[in-house]
Amino acid sequence: MSRTMRRKNERYEYTWVLKDWDLYIKCGIRVRHDSRSSAGRNAIAIFHSDKQVTMGTSAPRWYRRLYDRCRRTRNNRVMKHWLDGKDFDPLFEARHRHGANWSWW
Repeated sequence: MSRTMRRKNERYEYTWVLKDWDLYIKCGIRVRHDSRSSAGRNAIAIFHSDKQVTMGTSAPRWYRRLYDRCRRTRNNRVMKHWLDGKDFDPLFEARHRHGANWSWW
């Protein structure tokens, strides 16, 4: 199902989207754009384009390598104990594409 069909009749509350975050972070002044102004339409377009600050970047490569290596080591250790005849059910940590990114944030 496409994203457009899922969001077809969805109603959004744009209070935090229309907030001028640069001015708020620098000066502490709360300014809210009008949804029909060019700045407001731009903020809404960025919100709907799925290009958020956290989505645009991922964890550094060195951290992702370290995270994957630790996970592989834990899984190999569990497999070794199970193959040695220990009486327990092996429980492996499944790989997920965003696992390192989620733990980084």
